[in-house]
Amino acid sequence: MASQLRTHTSSLPPDWALQPAKPAHRKVWDLLGAPLRMVVLPDEASERIGLTSLRAERMAAVLPELKGRVLDVGAGDNVLLKLYRRRAAGLSAARLADAEASVGVDVIDWGGGCRIVRSSAELPFPAASFDTVAFVACLNHIPERREALREAQRVLRPGGRVVATMIGRFIGDIGHRLWWYSEDKHRDVADGEVMGMNRDEVVGLLREAGFGRVRTRGFVYGLNTLYVAEG
Repeated sequence: MASQLRTHTSSLPPDWALQPAKPAHRKVWDLLGAPLRMVVLPDEASERIGLTSLRAERMAAVLPELKGRVLDVGAGDNVLLKLYRRRAAGLSAARLADAEASVGVDVIDWGGGCRIVRSSAELPFPAASFDTVAFVACLNHIPERREALREAQRVLRPGGRVVATMIGRFIGDIGHRLWWYSEDKHRDVADGEVMGMNRDEVVGLLREAGFGRVRTRGFVYGLNTLYVAEG
């Protein structure tokens, strides 16, 4: 991707937005406010009026699946690892050490303190360096996604896992036309990027990369999918 830019550092989603099980009143409010939180408002604006943002929905799905030392690919503003470290602070010293040693990488500097890499297919880490590799809402934006997943397999320790989220192609195409605030509006779009990927596409790529067990779960009314893949 040609352009390199820096944006403001995002605040973290509030704790109430990250609850694994929403209380009934929040489910109703989020449903009523779905057009606002899914189309009109940026994440932090949604959170300011008490709506669960799309980023919070993703974080709430992904955080429980992280283990050990984490590599977050396409980390953007590094919110996932900031939350992971915050949660680890109240746990054992070993878990805190793993969280502190976790790394976010991206090809663009969004101002979140990520390590900038040339390509997700060529990561500057030794083999068997991480317990989890995360791809949160980004595989579709990585043109070399097959190679990136093979690289994830290389840097994972035995028993490690890939955790990913993805929106479907149809909804993704519509959404990226409407989301005036989305990151692809603030950089060059590379050849090979797509605005979403269907479940069979992602599962196929994970299996092609050597992950034999792939668990999936829909979230945000089934419009997004969580993938947990293990060797």
